Amino acid sequence: MAAGLVMLAAGAWTQTLGQTDRAGVVLEGVVFEAATDGGGVRLQASGSFPAYTMTIPLQGSSSLVIDIPGATTRLTGSLDLKNSLVPEASVETVQAGGTGVRVRLSMVGAEIQRIEQTGRGLLLSVHRTGSATDGEYRIGVGDKLEINVFGHEDLTKIVEVRSDGTMNYPLIGDMRVAGRTAAEIDGELTRVLSRDFLVDPQVSVDVREYQSQWVTIIGEVRNPGKYVLKRNMRVIDVLAEAGGATKEAGSQILVTRQGPDGSPRQLTVDRNRILGQENQDTNILLEHGDILTVGERELFFIRGEVARPGPYQFESGLTVLRAISYAGGFSQFANRKHVDVLRTGAKGVQEKVTVNLKAIEEGKAQDIVLHPGDTVIVPRRVF
Repeated sequence: MAAGLVMLAAGAWTQTLGQTDRAGVVLEGVVFEAATDGGGVRLQASGSFPAYTMTIPLQGSSSLVIDIPGATTRLTGSLDLKNSLVPEASVETVQAGGTGVRVRLSMVGAEIQRIEQTGRGLLLSVHRTGSATDGEYRIGVGDKLEINVFGHEDLTKIVEVRSDGTMNYPLIGDMRVAGRTAAEIDGELTRVLSRDFLVDPQVSVDVREYQSQWVTIIGEVRNPGKYVLKRNMRVIDVLAEAGGATKEAGSQILVTRQGPDGSPRQLTVDRNRILGQENQDTNILLEHGDILTVGERELFFIRGEVARPGPYQFESGLTVLRAISYAGGFSQFANRKHVDVLRTGAKGVQEKVTVNLKAIEEGKAQDIVLHPGDTVIVPRRVF
């Protein structure tokens, strides 16, 4: 059978794949195989997989259909695939004589990434649409959901997510919800209720209590510890819940989180910027398991011929000339042409950089940026 691609008016892509029609092939199983970035649905057959037609849902649809002409199966009805991306499959025969198999997959917040035809089956690789950084809170064990169905008070319930990741809901029974967003659960409830029980149900799902996900904040905050992660929670929110920063806190907040490959990665947030109005680029959304470290304030030091020598709080982008102004400017005996900056290098060796601030003031040289812990020494002129 030739491969083809047709756009249906109903709003889905239909693709015919495979090279040969084979009668007598038996569909033996439909299973989900979990993976780090999503997973895969494997259709297991008794022999080489025959030509098939796949109807791929577009955005807004949730049902992927695979038709296998000439095949047979003992699998009928609904199959629980025990995952949140493709939670359910239904299998039926569609031709007279018990041949021709149709498999319908329920896609919840997932999309097809790759299709592989193997020796004894078909593997559909799927991945979650969007990512954890999109701000969508994913339901977990212990969370309580408030479910409302307009006009049906008997279906308005507050349910708790059980230890196996399911909830129990009237008419439907046990339903797997862990790992899904409230919107995905809303869509699944609407689909099942409208298919089997109600006409055009109006469903809303909200998180009543957050209990399953956490972030930790440590360091220079008034109340360090573990805090419940809520929907759309950002750095400034958990900082406020921890009572704010102490007087000894620096400007940098380090966010440590687990990367896609399981290794930790770190993001740096400027505390001064998240307190401003234009802060969305640095006031990042938090994820389950994030660890926020609020470090001590970083200092630099000025010695010698300035009005107020001593330690000062370091700021990102601080230059030598601006540091001198923080210290009240030069004294009348300062040697502006020979200002030393002492800093500790990468291997712990002290380095010295000499700066001609008189040339910088006259626009003849470029000012240099200080590092945390630097010491600026302004010597006395020799008359």
